[in-house]
Amino acid sequence: MTETQVPDEPVVDGTRGSFKLTHVAEQNVERQAFILDQMASRPAVKALKTWALQQLAPAPGETAVDVGSGTGEDVVAFAELIGPDGHAIGVEPSPGLRTEATHRAEATRGAEATRGSDAVRGAEATRGSDAVREAEAVPRSGGAQVEYVDGHAEALPFADESVDVLRCERVLQHVDNPTAVVREMTRVLRPGGRIALIDTDWATAIIDPADPDVLQRMVDYFLSESANPFSGRQLRGLLAQAGLEITGETASTWIEAQEGARQGFIAMMHLTAAQAGVITPAEADAFSRSLSEAADRGAFHMSLTMYAVSALKRRAV
Repeated sequence: MTETQVPDEPVVDGTRGSFKLTHVAEQNVERQAFILDQMASRPAVKALKTWALQQLAPAPGETAVDVGSGTGEDVVAFAELIGPDGHAIGVEPSPGLRTEATHRAEATRGAEATRGSDAVRGAEATRGSDAVREAEAVPRSGGAQVEYVDGHAEALPFADESVDVLRCERVLQHVDNPTAVVREMTRVLRPGGRIALIDTDWATAIIDPADPDVLQRMVDYFLSESANPFSGRQLRGLLAQAGLEITGETASTWIEAQEGARQGFIAMMHLTAAQAGVITPAEADAFSRSLSEAADRGAFHMSLTMYAVSALKRRAV
């Protein structure tokens, strides 16, 4: 779902659902980065990112981790808050996205140097080495060293109780066993450590105008093809089940622009559903035509609810 036309290839691989985590390394890196950038620019996503950072309140000298760090902007945000004695780490299974994130962090550092920043550069390269392996490191001007490491949410490359702050955004919807993933995140948190989860509940999607029966068949198909489409509503329960103390909860509504009727996921879903035999070619054409005509009148609507929950790992009494 983007407001800008995606180059070359469709946004979604409809045969595997929405960004299945097990296939992430196979996807085109340029396309992945484009989609992540577009999503990060949306008001709903920006609001939840800001809320999560406030809830986590990273402090100087802490180790902060972003699980599923993508293009790395949230790791850089951590670095600026935890300072040169801290350690900001992004865990990302895609080699291409780790490389992209490293290049972006280097570019940001270069821009800081050009502006004549006199802050101390280069946090110790070995700081936090007990908690990370296989890292690509970028020293920060005035902030912590930024590192992007290979890893999956199900098996984080950190020692027990080695992380102070952890965030995970729009990852759990792509995993088959979110309970195990949150338990793994809890394992690496230090007592007193904070965690924030952000995710989408795809069952909250509303599209209008559309034939209700056709739309329901399409929605049912895509929900069945996704690993964990109801992730947003489950966040609080997952954290509580892991024994963490809930400290906050919020939600934000994604409202698609009129251009979205012809681009991104909305523009592909009827084609994918028809190819799967869920709807007929005639129904697919009618669906697409209805949305396009509505957008011409400024009457297209698509919305989706995203959720965020924060929690604390209690200290031993």
